[in-house]
Amino acid sequence: MNASFLQGALSRRAFVKLIAAGPASLYLRHARAGVSALGASTAAGPIDRGIGETAPAQFSGDDPRRAHRILWDKPAWLASHGGRYPLPEKRIPLLVVGGGLSGLLTAYLLRRHQPVVLEQAARFGGNAKGESWRGMDYAIGAAYFTAPEAGSPLQALYAELGVDRIWRRKSEGHPVALAGRLAEDFWQGETAPAGQRQQFRAIADYFRRLNNGEGGLAYPQIPAATTRQRAHVNALDRVSFRRHIEAVVRGRRLHPHIATAFEHYCWSSFGASFAEVSAAAGLNFFAAEFGDILVTPGGNAAIAERLHERLGRQLPEGHLRAGALVANVRAVSDGFEVAYEDAAGTLRCLHARAVVMACPKFVAARLIEDLEPERVDAIRRLRYRSYLVANVLLERRLAHSPYDLYLLGRGTTDSRDIRAAATRQGATDVVFGQYTYPDAASTVLTLYRPLPFDGARPDLLAEDAHAKFLREFEAQVFEGILPLLNFRREDIAGIRLARWGHALPVAETGLIAGGTVDRLRRPFRERLFFVQQDNWALPAIETAAAEAFHWAPRVEKYLAG
Repeated sequence: MNASFLQGALSRRAFVKLIAAGPASLYLRHARAGVSALGASTAAGPIDRGIGETAPAQFSGDDPRRAHRILWDKPAWLASHGGRYPLPEKRIPLLVVGGGLSGLLTAYLLRRHQPVVLEQAARFGGNAKGESWRGMDYAIGAAYFTAPEAGSPLQALYAELGVDRIWRRKSEGHPVALAGRLAEDFWQGETAPAGQRQQFRAIADYFRRLNNGEGGLAYPQIPAATTRQRAHVNALDRVSFRRHIEAVVRGRRLHPHIATAFEHYCWSSFGASFAEVSAAAGLNFFAAEFGDILVTPGGNAAIAERLHERLGRQLPEGHLRAGALVANVRAVSDGFEVAYEDAAGTLRCLHARAVVMACPKFVAARLIEDLEPERVDAIRRLRYRSYLVANVLLERRLAHSPYDLYLLGRGTTDSRDIRAAATRQGATDVVFGQYTYPDAASTVLTLYRPLPFDGARPDLLAEDAHAKFLREFEAQVFEGILPLLNFRREDIAGIRLARWGHALPVAETGLIAGGTVDRLRRPFRERLFFVQQDNWALPAIETAAAEAFHWAPRVEKYLAG
């Protein structure tokens, strides 16, 4: 492997640029003192540093078995707990359902109200979780984020949490692996003969201009901040990403390597095909690939960990409740009664003046009593897709490491049968864990394998799922990735798998333009608020943050009334 190749990488995921500050900036102190060190998380923190050397023979990530008992048959579950919900044991101002980034950030912005946060998993963080091996934190889910706009509340948040002290900017370059060979900069057309490179460069130039707002091009802000921005997003949302890119090249047939790159990118970023994703979502993500991408040790779990640690110090003891599985949310005259099963299996209930639902909408629909029919219909429009992550632990390190590498297979893909094509491909991209640990003696390769089709979740829950997917990852690692990177089988110390069954809401055409997102986001009974990335069907940390910054002042106003 030549050193010049290892100077850059194509991002797995690029996110929406957070819009301007607004009233949310009032909730941040802009303080830098007291920043906690990495590695100080509790047993319920987003990064698991207690695994040791041996790779577990089971998945990390989602473990939905307990939740399914409620979501699939609530009457039977309730009967097993005596047949009725208990009376509230306590009255509180604010309750947050869901301890992922959306829930943690909303709770942090509203911490003066001493919210209780209920997280059904054993660890907080949602899909922004991580693990550790030999002192190296690595992502098992969301991996990186875009540089925040100067002066934005997100920039202030990162500074307040000290995230700006630990992030590293990705270097430029878009290397890929194709047919067993490495190409240093895909968008210079290096995988194609000299006479076929113009289309690569024209598309790259289009995205650079779009990202910078040059030549009359307007970046599609999601969420939109103005009526004009929303009209622009709506227009793009009515057509597919593929159709838009074909228009960019004036109807010419896309080079197969380009079509494959976009297909794999959409699988990995959205859990959906190039033709399913709306142009608004596709452009929002992909244009940011030509801007600044930031990475931290452990991926986005480092941000979740900082939020969790701060809340743990500033909220009363017991207000961050892991293993707390919400079963029912019922409106009463002066708030909501929220029933949940605690980590010990005891059914409990809290009364809250206001509730924030920071969980996926399909879960919220099964928890909240008497939702409006139009909201239920909007929730039914959402589809969610799955992905797997394999972390390959290597005894050796690369002399020079990029951040990540896209895998384009043979450079073609069959878009007529996405399930078969995705199964043949396996992982689409690799993150190099040593990128944020330049002095480490070892490395971790984080492989992302999207399942960009409906009906994948039962495969992840099958009894033999771990063994099956481990074999498939091993085959791809042994036969393709290790030779590509000049590693040997004996360099592997272990492979750890994580599954995510419903992490990616499908950003399909028409959800924004048709008003589905507006029906999803509207508060329920004026005191229950929905804060999650699927408000816009855009799986990004910036979406979660933008929604938290948008709704926190409105929750504050209600609680102050």
